Amino acid sequence: MIAYLKKNLWFIVFLAVFGLVGGYFTGVYTIQSTDPALLEEAVAQLGSLDALILVTTIQSVGYAIFCGIVGRLLAEKLGLWRSVSFEARPTLSVILVSVFGGCALILSDIFFFNNFSTLLKDSYLVKPTAEYIIAALTYGGVIEEIMMRLFMMSLIAFILMKFSRRSEPTTAQLVWANIILATLFAAGHLPATVAMMEINAMIILRCFLLNGGIGLLFGRLYRRYGIQYAILAHMGVHIISKLIWLFFI
Repeated sequence: MIAYLKKNLWFIVFLAVFGLVGGYFTGVYTIQSTDPALLEEAVAQLGSLDALILVTTIQSVGYAIFCGIVGRLLAEKLGLWRSVSFEARPTLSVILVSVFGGCALILSDIFFFNNFSTLLKDSYLVKPTAEYIIAALTYGGVIEEIMMRLFMMSLIAFILMKFSRRSEPTTAQLVWANIILATLFAAGHLPATVAMMEINAMIILRCFLLNGGIGLLFGRLYRRYGIQYAILAHMGVHIISKLIWLFFI
């Protein structure tokens, strides 16, 4: 194991750096966006706002390194790990997913889902902060993909493969792993959705349609081309959506 870690030192450094940056700015944004009463409770438990940021940062680094190392081992067993390279066709797919996902994510809110939630509509009145954008790109774009696609999707595919007593996964098993994960990923956003806005059938549909649907595209990029393309597409979706929000809404 030590030899494996030394061999992949660059990857561990990559995970640690983005875990640090993503965790720190996620902590800062959490403080900016959380209700003051809830912040007081957190401070009472942890001692200070700096402690809250520290805890968030440590958790982010821990998640990144654990999920990254284990996820890579699983991906290598499944044949999903690709050496880092950037080829024309996968890069074009990244651009298409980024533009489509970014536009779908924000324009569907502005022109459709806003009609079903006053709180959702009001949330777009405040422009995203620099801390929020950095957190979205680093934690959302990188760490979430390491946790969700590289680790969780690989783990689900590995379990499906073992249940079928095969030595390598079938395409159907990889597709099902992507579908299962995308559904779980969307469901994981429900608590935050409930906390942020009034809940109804259309808002639940929004959660599964947007988070799950775009997640499926990230999973396909991971399965076909490698985790680096899923990461780039996730970051691209955030870039496109935030640019539209900043300059056109």
